[in-house]
Amino acid sequence: MISFIISVSLCLLSAEVKDTSLTIYNNNMASVNQVYADECKKGIFDTTIKNMPRTIIPDSINLNLPDYLNLKLQSYKNENTDYIKQDVSILTKDNNIISGVLYKFDGETYTLRNEKGEYIVVLKDYIKYVNYGKFDEIDFRNRMTNNGVLNLLFDSRKAGSCEFQVTYILNNLSWLASYDAYVNNDETKLDINARIVLTNNSGYNFKNSKISLVAGEINRAANNNIAFRAMMNKALVDSSLEAESAPQEISAKSISEFYSYNLGFKEVTINDNETLSLDMFSRKGIKFKKVYVYKGQQDPWYFYDNLRNYRYDKNLTAQFIFENNKENSMEMPLPEGKIRVYKRNGDFISLIGEDNIKHSTPNSKIEITTGKAFNVSGTRKIIDHKKIRPNVYRDTIEIKIKNEKDENINVNIKEYLWGNWNIVESSHKYEKIDINNVEFNVEVAKKSTLTLKYTAEYDFNQ
Repeated sequence: MISFIISVSLCLLSAEVKDTSLTIYNNNMASVNQVYADECKKGIFDTTIKNMPRTIIPDSINLNLPDYLNLKLQSYKNENTDYIKQDVSILTKDNNIISGVLYKFDGETYTLRNEKGEYIVVLKDYIKYVNYGKFDEIDFRNRMTNNGVLNLLFDSRKAGSCEFQVTYILNNLSWLASYDAYVNNDETKLDINARIVLTNNSGYNFKNSKISLVAGEINRAANNNIAFRAMMNKALVDSSLEAESAPQEISAKSISEFYSYNLGFKEVTINDNETLSLDMFSRKGIKFKKVYVYKGQQDPWYFYDNLRNYRYDKNLTAQFIFENNKENSMEMPLPEGKIRVYKRNGDFISLIGEDNIKHSTPNSKIEITTGKAFNVSGTRKIIDHKKIRPNVYRDTIEIKIKNEKDENINVNIKEYLWGNWNIVESSHKYEKIDINNVEFNVEVAKKSTLTLKYTAEYDFNQ
């Protein structure tokens, strides 16, 4: 076999990208599927793909070939040394341009010889782009200025035009959701405009690409990409856009343990160092409830008998809570992102709060914290503390909510209980949220103070 390969005269070709599909994840990575067109030669031939993204993960590269084409050898290198003694233009991170003939590249530094015959050494970490050829500003910004090179050795049973797919994973291509919410005057309804924000710092200009977005935490093995590549290939097949059925809004569908979102465009171009904002959906008249939240506990531990150091927080936070359901014309998976809340203030539209929302399923509750409440305060005191027996304590807590507003308010009081606990007495109803948390939902009349008391026992013997 070795003597056969050596005896064959290899034909060196260069494949050109024909089609690109991107599956972008919201943890700063993407999987890429590119269709390349080439002129295949019968027998053994060599082809090269130049200018691949500089943030590619080399061991993720895999090929999908037609039946008549077999891969004999695949070789990838991060830097293209074939340009030695050719014209090079370097754009540095402080946007200076250094031009000359590439004399040497040792993996860490580029050595150029300029028109004056001077040798200039440029550190790789100082470089933003490397452009091979004479510098032209328009071409420099539009072309793919990368250094990765993929060499492929094929054995083909026929000659002629051929296509093959190259799939790989790269870093520094990400997306996030951004929500703008507008509150009506009486603070009962929201209008929400949702956008997808794409950011490309991968070192590659993706032209006319189909794009699908995946929401969720992808597990990435430290030394093994096989399982991830299998899921990635499924994502590329399942969630690529079809031009004939491109939706008006960004639509979501389930893919394995995640949600994928298809953009309502046939093709999108996103260049390196570019951020794109695309409309996801718009909804009006979403009903919400305004609630004030009080978490008076400040210490993340039980104080036992050390009450002198006990602290409490007097601030309440304001929250808008709405249901992601059919009644609100929602009932859709909402990707994680930042939400900004605005309200009209005379001739102005003012920002009144900003929060992050997590990935939310249909029919879930969305809570938006807008900030600390004004004219509302709270106190939390331990008015009785007893040691019942070894490692068993009984505390009586008094919480006061003072409302100086000219309107009644709803308050959600959150309490954390310790050990194996039991509330033995309470002035108000409570709801057990989980093993350690309870909530009291109360209404506080305008210009008044509400007092809540409860007694709890904590057993630390288990």
